[in-house]
Amino acid sequence: MNQTITPAATAATGSPTEPTNGAAVSVRGIVKAYKGARALDGVDLEIRAGEFLTLLGSSGSGKSTLLNIIAGFTTATSGQVVVDDADLTRVAPHKRDLGMVFQHYALFPHMSVFDNVAFPLRRRKTPKADIAQRVQEALDVVELGHLAKRMPSQLSGGQQQRVALARAIVFRPRLLLLDEPLGALDRRLREQLQLEIKRLHRDLGITFVFVTHDQEEALAMSDRIALLRDGQIVQVGTPEELYERPAQLYAAQFLGESNVFAGGVEAGTFSDATSGAHLSCASGAVDGPGAMVVRPENLSILADGEPLPAGHNALSGTISEVTYLGSVVRLELTLPDGRRLVARADTAQRGLVVGASAVATWSSERCQIVSDSGEQVPHHRAGLVRP
Repeated sequence: MNQTITPAATAATGSPTEPTNGAAVSVRGIVKAYKGARALDGVDLEIRAGEFLTLLGSSGSGKSTLLNIIAGFTTATSGQVVVDDADLTRVAPHKRDLGMVFQHYALFPHMSVFDNVAFPLRRRKTPKADIAQRVQEALDVVELGHLAKRMPSQLSGGQQQRVALARAIVFRPRLLLLDEPLGALDRRLREQLQLEIKRLHRDLGITFVFVTHDQEEALAMSDRIALLRDGQIVQVGTPEELYERPAQLYAAQFLGESNVFAGGVEAGTFSDATSGAHLSCASGAVDGPGAMVVRPENLSILADGEPLPAGHNALSGTISEVTYLGSVVRLELTLPDGRRLVARADTAQRGLVVGASAVATWSSERCQIVSDSGEQVPHHRAGLVRP
């Protein structure tokens, strides 16, 4: 724990062969029960040294409970938390030597910025000669070195959160836990601090475990995402893996907008449950119930009569919504049975108006068939979407 707060020699990529300042965390069979109900139900998770891993899920998914068990603020009913081969399951929080950042800053209002950041060093009985240097280092990392004498009430929300970050890293932990640290900020400031936290992670090279319910935040910031639902992990992977190749329907619907075709595969063919229609989707398939997912950016809506791309699926309908979003236009196509398809097109595509006949098309290479059970169903055929 003697490294200085300086940029890491090697960017953290998750590779076990590369040097890193971060700690590896192993969560093994964690259960947390409250009066018979399980907030966490046998969670296993390997967090790689130096990576930025996000625990993502809706309210009640267990993400904050898991973070608090790693921190030691909540005791697991059963299971283990191992950090760098040391079992910390029953170790008190202040002895785990990790940093923690909360949503509501938790700064001491009667202390200056300097004293807030110095607090964990004084609790650890750090020599006075070292405190000033370490505090200045930490404040410089978050670009607040010039505000050391100010009081928290004199700072903006974003500046207060950066002070909280400086306080969490000043004692040079190898693991930093962040519990929805941007949740209390407005959108513009939140997006700015997303970039700053990513830079901080890159510069320090330590392990970040970040909790959020915001899918866009998770996709933008993470090396990997662990998606939780009802106390269990649904899927772990890179942002691209979870978005492009969801393991089950819940992941596809939680991460981004989706056109969902409910149905099943029989004898290698996907049939839509509503219409019985068959549409092509690349590669083989496993028999059983499933759903086909087409992302709006992978679906095109063409004016009636325009030439269709060769080999693409095509469904006719009527334009029901056209929404201008600046760089893109969001289009809704209502099918004859009342179900809707959503597409995003560039603003050059202006010939589509509400009430016009149109055709939705997509490539068989740009769809995904998943199962509700979590078993990956390879691509083959698909049906119509449900709203």
